Amino acid sequence: MSTKNSRRARAANAVTPLITLFTDFGLGDPFVGVMKGVILGICPAAHIVDLGHDAARFDPVSAGFALATAVSSFPPGTIHVAVVDPGVGGPRRPLAARIDGHLFVAPDNGLLAWILTAARRAAVRQIANPRTMRQPVSATFHGRDIFAPTAAHLALGVPFARVGPRVADPLCPPLPRPALEAGPAVRGQVMWVDRFGNLITNVDAAALAALGAPASGGLRVGLRGRPPVPVVSHYGAVAPGAVGAVLGSSGHLEVFANRGSAAALLGARPGMSLRVRRDAGGGGRPRRSAARATPRSR
Repeated sequence: MSTKNSRRARAANAVTPLITLFTDFGLGDPFVGVMKGVILGICPAAHIVDLGHDAARFDPVSAGFALATAVSSFPPGTIHVAVVDPGVGGPRRPLAARIDGHLFVAPDNGLLAWILTAARRAAVRQIANPRTMRQPVSATFHGRDIFAPTAAHLALGVPFARVGPRVADPLCPPLPRPALEAGPAVRGQVMWVDRFGNLITNVDAAALAALGAPASGGLRVGLRGRPPVPVVSHYGAVAPGAVGAVLGSSGHLEVFANRGSAAALLGARPGMSLRVRRDAGGGGRPRRSAARATPRSR
């Protein structure tokens, strides 16, 4: 083994590298396991965490919202492999990004937009170094051939600058933000549906505060023409089978059915709009300063 490789091996073993995997691949096919095999073949010391493999399929913006709510739970230096990639094999660029102490490898399709727009510090590069890729690169599985091996090489100690040239214009499409409306009300939208059928929205505590009512009372949520449901303090505050809303662990409002699926009961899906308003006589005066509330990434 060369001196350079020995140094890399010692560095990799000194602190166990942490790599997360976030995809829309599901677990019924071998794709996730193959990516893990590639990573471990390059960096056997890596500790791999399955962040999730049921991200919104073909929807990088919704999937990226879910990703943005999770990354703060990991220590600085974590490498996040994110693959929701309907444009795989096409002209979209594969990216590596250093954002607020974390590293990301992902397609340049808006998947990192929520994280980039909230970043204090960010550096982005295009993955172009053939030495950090698996050869040959297929047209259909960049998770295996580009993103997983690049993450493994970064974990092994390859300098970030070596993955490829700087990118000044990563794709950051307009993101759906909650907005204060006449009424007063906050207009938001469903960003993703979790496995329990909860509807996670882009409405956060700051947006609710703009209505001048506490997040756990005095507010109601209307969705898809259904009767408005109350915002409550916890899931069990409504009867089994009933629908309510709660400020969830991500810091965002979620519509739920107690011991059921709100998505199934309401026929809801990502992208659907909702409206949060104060109860008549619910108290509090809306804060005019919050004309447009901006969700934060936690």
